[in-house]
Amino acid sequence: MENKNVPAVKKQNTNVVAKSNNKVVAYLGDKKLEISTPLNIGDKDIKQITLREPKVKDLKAISHIHDELEQTTTLIANLGGFTLEEVENFPTHIYFKLSDLLKPFLHLA
Repeated sequence: MENKNVPAVKKQNTNVVAKSNNKVVAYLGDKKLEISTPLNIGDKDIKQITLREPKVKDLKAISHIHDELEQTTTLIANLGGFTLEEVENFPTHIYFKLSDLLKPFLHLA
């Protein structure tokens, strides 16, 4: 028996690739991380980090690196416009947030 007082829960598509009528979108978009207090990088205070959507050539550029931490650090540097040294000096919580932003691009279902 159906309870009419309980709203129906709509199941969301959990696939990472955005689909519309069996079509895949061409561009997922850049990922942004807003920072509440400025992060000093070089001579700049950064309040937002934008990682552009990676291309196949970005993945090829890190394919020879076997260490996952080094791969991710290099990818963040390449996609965010930073040097490796700058990314290596990020606070760890910023690094992990940026790593999470990359997951939709790297773990396609």
